[in-house]
Amino acid sequence: MALPRFLRRPLDVTAAAEAVGAGVRGREAAFLQVLEQLVFGVETSPLRRLLAWAGCTPGDLRSLVAAEGVEGTLGRLRAAGVFVSADELRGRVPLRRSGLELALTPEDFDNPRIYGGIAGATSGSTGRRVPVRYDWPFLAAEAAGELLLLDSHGLRDAPLAFWMPGPPGIAGLHNLLAHAKLGRPPQRWFSTSLAPRPGEGLAFWVDRGWRAARRLLPGLGPAPEWVPAERADEVARWLTSSPAPAVLKCFASSALRVASAAVAAGLDLSRNVVFAGGEPLTAQRRDFLARSGLRVYARYAATEAGFIAGACPFGEDGGEMHLYADRLAVIGPESGGQAAAPLAFTVLSLAAPKVLLNAELGDHGRLRQRSCDCALGRAGLDWHVRDVHSPAKIAAEGVKLGELDFTRLVEEAARELGGNPDELQIWLGTGGTGNSGASRITLVLAPGAAIDPVALERRLRDRLPGLSGGGALAAKLWFDSGVLTVERRPLRLGPGQKMQRIVREDREDRGVARPSDAL
Repeated sequence: MALPRFLRRPLDVTAAAEAVGAGVRGREAAFLQVLEQLVFGVETSPLRRLLAWAGCTPGDLRSLVAAEGVEGTLGRLRAAGVFVSADELRGRVPLRRSGLELALTPEDFDNPRIYGGIAGATSGSTGRRVPVRYDWPFLAAEAAGELLLLDSHGLRDAPLAFWMPGPPGIAGLHNLLAHAKLGRPPQRWFSTSLAPRPGEGLAFWVDRGWRAARRLLPGLGPAPEWVPAERADEVARWLTSSPAPAVLKCFASSALRVASAAVAAGLDLSRNVVFAGGEPLTAQRRDFLARSGLRVYARYAATEAGFIAGACPFGEDGGEMHLYADRLAVIGPESGGQAAAPLAFTVLSLAAPKVLLNAELGDHGRLRQRSCDCALGRAGLDWHVRDVHSPAKIAAEGVKLGELDFTRLVEEAARELGGNPDELQIWLGTGGTGNSGASRITLVLAPGAAIDPVALERRLRDRLPGLSGGGALAAKLWFDSGVLTVERRPLRLGPGQKMQRIVREDREDRGVARPSDAL
């Protein structure tokens, strides 16, 4: 069996550093190898047709890489139209360039070399579920980066727990296998999703199959145990009961639930660390978590690319991350400029789940290259990313504001009023009380939120004029027309009980909120 072979030789820090360092030193050769075998060597590859459209041959790419390196070559390719937008990658729209049109599906970007490993899919929160398969060599490479991340923060031997979905969701299993490769599976796996019911595909595996696998392979660690959002105190109590500083891996909104539960129960979390991914770790969220005593650091992952980046212990704040540049190349705006273009990802591994060449995943962010003396930096991972966000807009009454700017304003107002940033959501829909068919913006406060709705509305009226690009007009039109309102209602959670800051209400769905593409 492949899984026992995968677990047979756990990685140590020395082997992990050597593997990552070798990947960094061999980036140019790996890039050309991926292009040769997974693009030019696959007749049906849409990327092969895109490069042919641009008049780019293998010889051209070898010359470009020799002269300008990987990132320089990717920048030249992107300027020539060789990129894949997020909508094209996920099959929402055809790939169109002048004289070229390709109808695509997400499967068109599958790595044809991968047959084993584990299969899963994106949550589907932004539309169609995108299938993906992680092979064992890819998981081993990811495990090396995760071990260096823990070592960078002095947490290599720390007790570990997850609070993330169990099967059939892929996020928890993905993380479990990476840590099992290190010989250090989590002590507890708190699952935010119920186990599958009989007949739901993975039910047998989760029940009998999982128990059998754990008996044969104890390195897999514990089975997932269902702990929904309202039982966050159980996770907080596990953290405080650990005799040594403990680590929790979870979504950013789950971390806020743990912090809130700990404060309510009078628990001290100050020795413990959270690595939070899956959602933006905003400044407001970091501030709230810091008040509970937790040390919180960002992680960046995407189903199509796997683990993308992990937080630097010497960064400006917990949101600055080292890119796993041994496996990925990312181009985008440099830190000194404006974040006007999305981040574009290219794989540098023959074991990558998807074949990505300047592929956009819908995120913007800031990149910079600098040396660092943490374990990740010493291995050669000198590309850093921060401020990862979506550039989407909120539009109503003819006024458009950036979702990120508006969300930050709302979170800051909630914090100043003594609330948890994750006690509110922004619901976007149609049929507002102003113009017929106009957009409706509802700031939804959880029933038990400490925030006063009237005070929140007053503060936003005062603060909206400070937003560039139409804030003053929005402050007048949105409130006066009744398009923007503040209400108390139960919040709606996304897949895996993620906190969706923005939810979109479709009139045809009769008010059923759908998670936004933005968060």
